[in-house]
Amino acid sequence: MTTKNMILALVLCIAVPGYAASLSVNYDYDTAADFAALTTFNWMPATGNAAGDELLVRKIRNTVDAQLQAKGRKIATDNPNFLIGMALSGKTTYGGSTGVGVSIGIPVGRAGSLSVGGGRSKPREKKEGTLVMDFVDAKTKSLVWRATATDAVDPSASPEEKQQKIDAVIAAMLAHFPPGKPKK
Repeated sequence: MTTKNMILALVLCIAVPGYAASLSVNYDYDTAADFAALTTFNWMPATGNAAGDELLVRKIRNTVDAQLQAKGRKIATDNPNFLIGMALSGKTTYGGSTGVGVSIGIPVGRAGSLSVGGGRSKPREKKEGTLVMDFVDAKTKSLVWRATATDAVDPSASPEEKQQKIDAVIAAMLAHFPPGKPKK
């Protein structure tokens, strides 16, 4: 599997239905930022791993665009209030193991036994993907909001399952945008 395909599989399939892992979403923001003024947006050029997969970037951007527009934000090619950047990464993790083995008990004397056998243990491999979205004030170029989503992925998911998962992950991330007013 090429690096490009691995990243696509890792990020697109974040916890396909039936996969036994849970989505982790974290966010942070500048408490002094005026989020009510952030009404128009556009995208920063894709960089790093995101730049290597045009199809993945397009799917994520289309989903973010649609969900932000549903929140009353508009795409602006001229003078947007904020810019969106994204970073993608993936890794393989190992946890627990599965074992297969056979042993035979041989009676020895009146009350003892001797076991002979062997087994093999194979670590459980899990693929994990992370998507980071940064919202940057277009004028000051300062970061005002960030969300990170991490979860297990299923590289064998269908394109439809992958799109469903992208939709769900972006919805979970954007559930925290714009942030509510701080309690005083």
